Amino acid sequence: MTHGTRQTFPKDWRADTLIADDKDMLETWQDKKWIKGALLGIGSFGKVYLGMDRATGLLMAVKEVELFHCSIPSQKRKKAVLGALKREIELLKDLKHKNIVQYFYSSLDDNYFNILSEYFPAGSVSTFLRNYGAFEEPLARNFVRQILEGLNYLHVREVIHRHIKGTSILVDNKGGVKISCLRGLKKSNGMHRPSPRLDSVFWMAPEVVKQNGHSPKADIWSVGCLVVEMLTGEHPWSALTPMQALFKIGSSSESKPAIPSDISSRGRAFLQLTFVLDYEQRTSAAELLEHRWIRKKP
Repeated sequence: MTHGTRQTFPKDWRADTLIADDKDMLETWQDKKWIKGALLGIGSFGKVYLGMDRATGLLMAVKEVELFHCSIPSQKRKKAVLGALKREIELLKDLKHKNIVQYFYSSLDDNYFNILSEYFPAGSVSTFLRNYGAFEEPLARNFVRQILEGLNYLHVREVIHRHIKGTSILVDNKGGVKISCLRGLKKSNGMHRPSPRLDSVFWMAPEVVKQNGHSPKADIWSVGCLVVEMLTGEHPWSALTPMQALFKIGSSSESKPAIPSDISSRGRAFLQLTFVLDYEQRTSAAELLEHRWIRKKP
């Protein structure tokens, strides 16, 4: 394992100048406390590496965020990037739940910021679908129950996940699942209005695509899309390109994903609740946990 080769800033620029105005973040930044290992994956947010804690040998997932793309960072961009990272870390470090991936600490490495969290060798729900095919209904129900527990925990704390899909749900070797929160968490202060991200568009609620707002209810729509993904082995709108799906989802009456034909009546009723077009009328994670499909014993 190695820290690898990095492009560095000019000689007169130091990492400590980057965080001079963010002393309150220093307690979570653990430089040189870990060793960088193999590349695990690449996403729109950056790269994820395997990391090992130097003192304990604990293996961790390391989300690597590139801070700057230019040789001399501007003060404006510096403040914007650090401000976003600070808000994300402040949310992550307070999340403690059996169905939420545990955040450990962060570090600053030249022009990269690293967020270290639990590592899951088995991978994500997407990994399982690739390796084993579509899930049978009892397995999907078991996973969804745990996902809803984690989402309810977030929503009670007024936190929106925004990227519920197969790749963001990690699986341990005992069938336990945890929601990865290594990207895009937001406090739900009113209706947040982000621009749609094409890598998550197949799981997006109509109000998000139309940029009418993003509340916790958008996560519920994404849960329904995830159920479709698990039961069929393919995400909704799989025959469409991201741009085509964006148009389809935003086209009012045609925006609901197809419900699998072989799902049970209780499962169908569950999905219909998640796919209510009016987000104000859409159900909550707490209510879905009481649904007959979820409460049914294997």
